[in-house]
Amino acid sequence: MQKHIRRYILFILFASSIITAHAQKKGYSQGYIINLEGETIEGWVKDRSSGTILELYKRIRFKADNAHIKRKYSPDEILSYGLNGQHFESVPLYEETAFFKFRYYVHEDYDRIFLKVISRNADLTYFHWEYVDSESNYLDYTPLFYRSGSNEMVRVTQGILGLKRNRLMEYFWDCPTLVQAIERKELNEIDEVYNFYLERCVRDIK
Repeated sequence: MQKHIRRYILFILFASSIITAHAQKKGYSQGYIINLEGETIEGWVKDRSSGTILELYKRIRFKADNAHIKRKYSPDEILSYGLNGQHFESVPLYEETAFFKFRYYVHEDYDRIFLKVISRNADLTYFHWEYVDSESNYLDYTPLFYRSGSNEMVRVTQGILGLKRNRLMEYFWDCPTLVQAIERKELNEIDEVYNFYLERCVRDIK
C-alpha cells in the first residue's frame, strides 16, 4: 500500500515538473489574476511575446493551476494580474493630446488598460504605462502619478528632459512646499517627488 502511495506521489511530482517546464518554455511565468469578484486565482501568466519582435498583449494569457485550458483576459475582464514580482492593474484611462500637450483622465466610462504598479500608498500611486517603441522595438514606458480620488493622472517626466515641472506643480497645487521644491529644482528624480509628497504633503493637506 505504501509503495503505491509513494509511486502516486512521485508521478504527481513528475507530472507537475513537466507542466512547469512546458509552461516556462512557452514564455509563461508563475503568477495570478484577480477576477472581477476580487478572487485571486494562481496559475501561469504570459502578457507579452517571447520572440525577437516584442509585443505587449492587449489580452493576457492565463492558465490556472490544475487547469488544462488557457484563457485570454482583457483589462475589462479582470481587476489585475501579476507575475515575476510585478503587479499590473486594470485602469480606465484616456490620453488627450492637443498641441503637443498630454493629459491623462481617469473615469469608469473610458476604455481600460493595464498599468504596472511601481509604488503604491493610500494617497499616491506611481504607475508605468508600458509600450513598445515602434522604431527600436524596445520596451519603454510613460511614468504616471495618480492621487487617490482624482479624475486625472499626471505624466512625471518627458524622457531625457527630466521632470515635467509645470504639470507637476499644477497637479500638486495644494502642497506649496512641494511646488516650491519642484520649481527651485531641489527635486530632480521621480522617487524624490513621490517620497516628498508622502512625507511632507499628505499630513498638511488632510
